[in-house]
Amino acid sequence: MSADQEHTEELSSESVLNTLEDWYHVPALLLVVVGMAAIRLQSYSDFIRGDEVFFSGNDAWYHYRSVTYTVQNWPSTMPFDPWTYYPYGTFVGQFGTLYDQIVATAALVVGLGSPSPDLIAKTLLVAPALGGALAVIPVYLIGKRLSGRIAGLFGAVVLLLLPGSFLSRTLVGAADHNAAEPLAMALAIASFVIAFQKAKATLPVWEVVREELVESRELETIQEPLKWSLLAGFLTGIYLWVWPPAVFLVGIAGLFAIVKIASDVVNEQTPEP
Repeated sequence: MSADQEHTEELSSESVLNTLEDWYHVPALLLVVVGMAAIRLQSYSDFIRGDEVFFSGNDAWYHYRSVTYTVQNWPSTMPFDPWTYYPYGTFVGQFGTLYDQIVATAALVVGLGSPSPDLIAKTLLVAPALGGALAVIPVYLIGKRLSGRIAGLFGAVVLLLLPGSFLSRTLVGAADHNAAEPLAMALAIASFVIAFQKAKATLPVWEVVREELVESRELETIQEPLKWSLLAGFLTGIYLWVWPPAVFLVGIAGLFAIVKIASDVVNEQTPEP
């Protein structure tokens, strides 16, 4: 074998190793997502009896009524449910409506604009399992941002093996909005983490921002923190749309800001970012 051939093989081996090092987390994360979905969907047949679809728990039936209404009146949601707090009924905004709208949209897409009641029920049936499996993606991003890809994958595997309420509320058939809450919350927190990191990296202070604005009319220092902060606010709004009591997350972010600002002042660092 010539020296050129040996050199080519070495470069090829290095290229393969570099590619694996850059992308190994993608198939690993995909495997975790598939594993989580498989665990949650394994009892799917238990909820199908002939031509009827059943759910576990009472709230799932409310969501079935709401999703059916949204399919028929998309994107509007059922404004009042006479069967909740029967015989008085109640307005449904307190439950959040985005979950029902997402499931209804998925049913409309799968049903090519005219899904049958059976298809609507089956779409709602599997929605919790898919929502629980997808929650692993923002969890991975949080771990990766805080401690690297290995930590992110470790967090994903922990979520895969996690028992308790998270598992029970994201099983097939448990068609409640609780299934979408972990995904929505993790997305909001991931964007908050990135926004804080961007602010720490660029250190946007008023003097620098004002100078950039006057001289070049560009806000390079604040551009990345602002972009991710807006995304964090938007995803927090999505979380509230899924579950209105999620407003507690705003309080947590505010409490963190107070503690962080006080810590920066005590340690003689600028709290402006």
